[in-house]
Amino acid sequence: MFEVSVQAQQELKAFFADRDVQPLRVFLKTNTCGGPRLVVGVDEQRDGDEIFVVDGLTYVIERGFFDEIKPVAVDFQDKSFTVNAAVSFGDGCSGCDSTGCES
Repeated sequence: MFEVSVQAQQELKAFFADRDVQPLRVFLKTNTCGGPRLVVGVDEQRDGDEIFVVDGLTYVIERGFFDEIKPVAVDFQDKSFTVNAAVSFGDGCSGCDSTGCES
C-alpha cells in the first residue's frame, strides 16, 4: 500500500508548476543528523522499481525495499515532507553541531 496525503500532493504539484514533471523517489537517507529516515526526492525511474501514479505524479521505490517497509505514506506537515512506513529506522542523535552528532 502506498499513500500520498492531499497536502503533500498539493505541495509537490506546486513545486512542478514551472518545472518539467519528473518521478519522485522514496528512499532511505542515512547521512542525517537525526539518524536514517525515509525521504522523497526527484529521481529517474529504474528497472526494479515499484511504480505508483497518484493524481498525475509518479512515485518510485526500489521494489525489494518497498516489500520490506510497506505500507508507505507521504505527508506534508509543518513546512516539510514526512515519509512513514511500517519499519522504524531508529532515532539517531538529538541534533548536530560543527563537531558532529550530539547525544
